[in-house]
Amino acid sequence: MMKKVTHAVFLLMAASIAMSSSSGALARENTLEKIKVEQMTPEINNLVEKGVKKAASLIPYLKDYPVREVVVKDTPYLLVNNYKSKENNAEFVTLVLDKNTGDLLEFGKHELYNQKSQTLYPIDKSKEIAVSFMTKLYGEDMAGYQFDGDGVAKVFDGQTNTIQFVRMVNGVPFTDDIVQIQVDHEGQITGKSLGKPIEKISFAKLDQILSKEKAEKQLSTYMKLRYSLDKDGKTYKLLYVPAFSGKLDAVSGKDSLNMPYHSKVNVKPKGASQPVAQSREEAQAYLTQRTGYDFAKGNVFFEDLTGEKPVIIQYFWKTRKWEGRTNYSWRTDDGWIGSMLIEPKTGSIVSYHVIDTSVSKTATKKLTQEQALQLAINELAEITPAGTGELLLLQPGEYDESTNQYDFFFVRQEQEIPVEDGLTHISINGSNGKVMGIDLNEKVDGVMADPKKAISQEEAAAALLKKYPLQLQYSLQEEGKASLVYTIPRLFDAKIDALTGEFYTYGSTE
Repeated sequence: MMKKVTHAVFLLMAASIAMSSSSGALARENTLEKIKVEQMTPEINNLVEKGVKKAASLIPYLKDYPVREVVVKDTPYLLVNNYKSKENNAEFVTLVLDKNTGDLLEFGKHELYNQKSQTLYPIDKSKEIAVSFMTKLYGEDMAGYQFDGDGVAKVFDGQTNTIQFVRMVNGVPFTDDIVQIQVDHEGQITGKSLGKPIEKISFAKLDQILSKEKAEKQLSTYMKLRYSLDKDGKTYKLLYVPAFSGKLDAVSGKDSLNMPYHSKVNVKPKGASQPVAQSREEAQAYLTQRTGYDFAKGNVFFEDLTGEKPVIIQYFWKTRKWEGRTNYSWRTDDGWIGSMLIEPKTGSIVSYHVIDTSVSKTATKKLTQEQALQLAINELAEITPAGTGELLLLQPGEYDESTNQYDFFFVRQEQEIPVEDGLTHISINGSNGKVMGIDLNEKVDGVMADPKKAISQEEAAAALLKKYPLQLQYSLQEEGKASLVYTIPRLFDAKIDALTGEFYTYGSTE
C-alpha cells in the first residue's frame, strides 16, 4: 500500500467536477502544501479495508483499480485514491470514507477525457440504477432520501445523467441535504456526492406553522411594482415581483432571512465630474489608485477587447453598453483580473471591475455588511449625477468569498417605483473597503405604463401562486437548527405583468 502523497492529490478537484454538490469532501480539497499525512495505524488500515470492501460491492469497476493510496487529514474523512497501476495516476477512483466508521460517504471516478461523442443513458433506466445504488448503500428506506422533484438535476457534462435525491424529514423535504448520483453513457455510476449528517440537527415542529392560505396572504405583501425595459428597448413593462429572499418563515410569515430589499438610500450627490481615462496607462493607473491592485506584480497581460463583451461581467444581461465603448482587459496566468469600459469621445469611465485572485484566496473578511454598505453609499455620492432622485437598495450586499467582495445594487425610481434597468452596481473589498468595481446607471428613455392601472398585490400573488404554489421545506437557517419555511421554487422567474396579470418573460408574455 502506498503511503505517500502523489500528483493524484492535485487531481482530486478534477474528480469532483462530476460532483455537483459544493459541500462535498472532494469539493473542499486543499492544495498539496496544506495536506497533513499521518502514519498509517492498524485502526485506520482496518477502516480502509472495510470501506473499500463495501465500496467494491457497490462499484463493480473498482476491481480494475487495484493500486491504493490513503491520504489522512485533519478532517472527519479518509481519502482513498485507487489507481489502475503505479505508472498510471491520471485515471483513478477517489473514495471518501468516514474516519470513524469507514462508511462510504462520497466517491468520484476520474478518467482521461473522451472526445468521442457519447449518447446519454436513458433517463428512466438511470433513475432505476440510482435508486438501486441508494438502496444498497442506505437500506430499503434510502435513509429517507426521495427523488428531488422529477429526480433529474439540470446539470450535465454531455456524458452523464445526474439523478438527484433530497432528504425527507417529518414528510417535509430538507433541501440542505441533497445527494446526486452520476450515471454515465454505459449505465455505470461514476460518482456520488456527500449527504449531510443530520443526527445533531434539531428540526422545527410542524404544529405551530401558518396554514398555506395564511402564508399566501402574507406573500402578497411582498409583491412590489417594478419597471423593466422590454426587448424593444423603448417600452418599460410594469411588473410585480416578490421582493424577498424566496423563503418565508413558516411560523411568522416574514422574510426568513430578514434582508433589506427595497431599502431607501439617502444619497446627496456631490455633482463631481465623471473620472476619465484617455489611454491604457491612465486606465491602469486609475485602477491601481482606486483598488490597490498592483498591475506591475506578476505577469499581467493587457488586451484591447473593444467591440467585444467585457470578460468580467456583473450586470449586462439586457443592455449592450459595451457597444461603441473602449474595452480594456487585464489578466494573469490565473485568470482575468480586470476590465474597464470607456466612452471614447470623452474618456469617461463607464464601468470597471477588478478581482485580485491572489488576495481573495487568502483574505479574511473584516468589514461587516453595514460598514461595506456605508462605503458603497459614500461612493454613490461621488459618482451619482447631481439632481438624481432618491435611490433604493434593490438587494442587500451579498459577500462572495471567492472574490472577497460585497456587491450592492442600487436603482433609481420613477413615480416611486424602482426602474430595474437603472441599476448602479458597486463592489466593495471585504478586507480594506476599496471600491473594486462600479457600473454606472445609464438611463434609457422609454414609455412607462401608468401604475394606477395596475392590478392589486393580492391579484398578482394569486397569479404567481397559480403557477408556483408555495412549498413547505426545512432550511438550515443557523448551525444545528433547521427551520420550516415556505418557498417559491423559481423566484427568478416570478414576474407578473401588472396590467394583464399574466406571467412575464423578457420580450414576451406566457
